[in-house]
Amino acid sequence: MDDRSISTVKVIGMVCFIMLGLVFHDLYEITGNTYLGIISPVNESKWEHWKMAFFPVLIVSLFEYRFIKAYASNYIISLAVGILVFLIITFGSIELYDIFIGYTPLFIHVSTFLLGGIACQMIRYYIILRTKPSKTFFVSGYAILLILFVLFAVFTFLPPKTQYFRDPLTDTYGIHQVSE
Repeated sequence: MDDRSISTVKVIGMVCFIMLGLVFHDLYEITGNTYLGIISPVNESKWEHWKMAFFPVLIVSLFEYRFIKAYASNYIISLAVGILVFLIITFGSIELYDIFIGYTPLFIHVSTFLLGGIACQMIRYYIILRTKPSKTFFVSGYAILLILFVLFAVFTFLPPKTQYFRDPLTDTYGIHQVSE
């Protein structure tokens, strides 16, 4: 596979997980399926929206790996770091906007999501193509992904009763809409 083919896979993957992330926003609300609530937002809390970055990238990466596995010796750590970059850029930018402006319009949410998705894929492919295989990277990548997955699953059902986990529309927390 040449550089152009790798770039094509990178761009297609990025477009797919950004589009899938936008679909995930309403997936639980439309279906009411508890299992889908683990991977898509169950309310409008800030925390629940992190799922829109994590799970679509994870899902698309399963398909993407087929095409680049010969070049992907550090695929797991690249996936973990890419997702962390996606989360930090998207939700960190929204938090900063909230702090300085006080209200974050929808176009800022969408723009930071797109920017986070682009940065995610860029850093992932940098790591894939520029780092040497490492068992430490492999184990660290799996640990990060597993910790995030567990946090999403647990906090869907048992969210902390803090502002970040509160649905501002209903004043409730989690999938069962528990109030304080």
